[in-house]
Amino acid sequence: MARVARMIQTAKRTTPERFDQTQHFIEDALRTRAARTVRMHVRRMDPMVVRTPRWSNPSGFLEDLALDLAVGQPGVGCRTVNLRPLKGRKASESWQFTLHVFSQLGRRDWRHRAPQMVADRGGFRFALSVLIEEAHQTVPNPVALLAFGAEFAPVEVVEDISMAWGDYVRRHPKERRCTMLLAGTAGPEWWPMGAVPQVDLVDYGEAEAAAAIVGQVGNVPFPTLRKAAHFSGGVPGLVEAMSDRIRRSNSVPSADDELLASLGTVVDEIRGAVDIVHMDSALADRLYDLIPGEPMDYAAEVDDPLALAGLVRPVKSHGDKKVELRAPAISTILG
Repeated sequence: MARVARMIQTAKRTTPERFDQTQHFIEDALRTRAARTVRMHVRRMDPMVVRTPRWSNPSGFLEDLALDLAVGQPGVGCRTVNLRPLKGRKASESWQFTLHVFSQLGRRDWRHRAPQMVADRGGFRFALSVLIEEAHQTVPNPVALLAFGAEFAPVEVVEDISMAWGDYVRRHPKERRCTMLLAGTAGPEWWPMGAVPQVDLVDYGEAEAAAAIVGQVGNVPFPTLRKAAHFSGGVPGLVEAMSDRIRRSNSVPSADDELLASLGTVVDEIRGAVDIVHMDSALADRLYDLIPGEPMDYAAEVDDPLALAGLVRPVKSHGDKKVELRAPAISTILG
């Protein structure tokens, strides 16, 4: 994305040795490539799913994406919304929240109008279809709804959204004016509409992590910047926590235990995930087998739960699917 690209350029200027000596870091713009793929599908008005691991900062990713889409050609107006408020809500409350969100599609500002009251799922789907069609007919430019936190939405609400959007796609197979992106941690089952593009929101590459740190805290000595970027594993939540600590303390820790302390509350969340994993001996054994840092062959029965917990990530090695610990910080926690 444009902002990350600018950060990488800044990091190249401020730490020339690192980027001259390790050219592959510049090419390792993993998250930027994911953003490019998402941007392409949104411009095509393809409804899509983005899988977001824990601590991947989907809100920041979608906000940057919305800016890139707005200023690019063709321009796409985006509305970003967090679905977390749907957690634990009754069906009727979820319907009203969702209809309010869709009523804003393509509007410059949030407008206040009498909420649409629906009594059942059939009425909800009908009202949703009406709002999508209204946006299609009235928006001056293509628009996209970028929703994250899908794991907090009731399954039946996501199913109804999918059905309403599927009806819209069938009514307008070409030249659609609206699309929707649904992001969440769980997996493709939130989008039961059928085959839609799916993208994993990967962590930063090492160059991106270093650039993000430089972009937030300014000049950082080359050795400590490289150590901090590596220690974070490129996990956006860890990069941001570390950058915040560096900015406040005006220093960059060098020892692993100091770097771990710089992660603040995020490290407590990771420890909590590790504690839960320890309740299952097979998962715990797998986690400790990954401590040396070498990727291992993917095994769904253990790696899928660990990935959902945010502790491992998939990698490709010579075309084979493997997994690795998500960050050296996690190895330090495991001891």
